[in-house]
Amino acid sequence: MTALSLGSSAEDRRLVERQLHVLRTTYPAWDVRFRPDVPAGGRWTAVLGRPLTAQLAAGGVRKRLAAPDAITLASALAHHTTLLHARRRPAWPA
Repeated sequence: MTALSLGSSAEDRRLVERQLHVLRTTYPAWDVRFRPDVPAGGRWTAVLGRPLTAQLAAGGVRKRLAAPDAITLASALAHHTTLLHARRRPAWPA
């Protein structure tokens, strides 16, 4: 979903529920939420469910992400997941 404005129709609610389900199952380390009462700039949010260490923060990981739509949030979550996993990999070659 892009910058479309969501109404209160049942179809809109089902779309949001599907998007939430996909984001939550794809990124279980994050608490993903949608707030219809917030201006479009921060309707979709995700909060990291683990402590943000200094090492993670230095690597560019943020504790809270916000986006105007589910697609933008999915992109940010994919990027942050890459950052989280990159911190665990040993340097190559060993």
